[in-house]
Amino acid sequence: MDFDGALIDSLRENGRIPVAELSRRIGIPRQRVQERMQALLASGAIRVVANVHPALLGIHSFCDVLIWVDGPAAPVLASLSELRETTLISAVSGNCDIVVEVSAESRAHLEALLSRIRAIDGVRETASSQLLRIFKSRFESENDLSEGSFPAPDEQDAQIIALLREDGRMPYRELGEAVGLSIGAVRARLARLMSTGMLQVTCELREPSAARRLQMGVSIRLRDNDGALIEALRALPAVEFVALAVGHYDIVTTVSGPSLQVLHATLETIRSFGGVGRVDSWMHLDIVRESYE
Repeated sequence: MDFDGALIDSLRENGRIPVAELSRRIGIPRQRVQERMQALLASGAIRVVANVHPALLGIHSFCDVLIWVDGPAAPVLASLSELRETTLISAVSGNCDIVVEVSAESRAHLEALLSRIRAIDGVRETASSQLLRIFKSRFESENDLSEGSFPAPDEQDAQIIALLREDGRMPYRELGEAVGLSIGAVRARLARLMSTGMLQVTCELREPSAARRLQMGVSIRLRDNDGALIEALRALPAVEFVALAVGHYDIVTTVSGPSLQVLHATLETIRSFGGVGRVDSWMHLDIVRESYE
């Protein structure tokens, strides 16, 4: 894998990974790693931020929406960008024209969002799949979106979260000075927030080409219930996201890789799994928004 791709992959896994560890993992001298990371951050190609667990924000519903448009997609993409509930907006090729993920606080909220999307000028048709349980994502633990919640963070936890949502690599010393805690106390609080799944510091791509990686959406209709299928999907290195859904599809996944050959091989592997019926896929051409703030 190229330097930038390996660097960004490591930061997506852990946005606060020390530079020395990055250097060891990538096999590039520490100074070069530090300089390249700072250059990518300064250019705006990437940013490292904290994403809070959706439940902490009162969000208990996510829905993938496939959109077919009449005419150019650009005006529809612009209208979708005005919806604050859109966590992913992408122009795609393949099964549809645009893929959107929306977050909602309730069923009524979700229904209203889907109605607003269908009413956008240029939208011809939509198909939606509501996510029921997320099995693989940037948050390590499984997440049943219909249940559970986290305790409200105290004032100092909330301050730490707010600061890291602006700069996920803010040094412990600066965090401590800002919230009135020692370096050790900040480390302990952040470790707790991350270990409980409340918070994940990751790298978001503002310019996906910076990582020189291709992304593909793969959604599945099941032929029958195979209890091993979810675990088999989770185990594939190229699969970044796996969710059980209801609606147009039964399972929604995202696949990422450095080449079309990697994506094709992963798609063929998915098709070979027991229980898999229809498989639809699309390539992400232009990710207009990917933010889970």
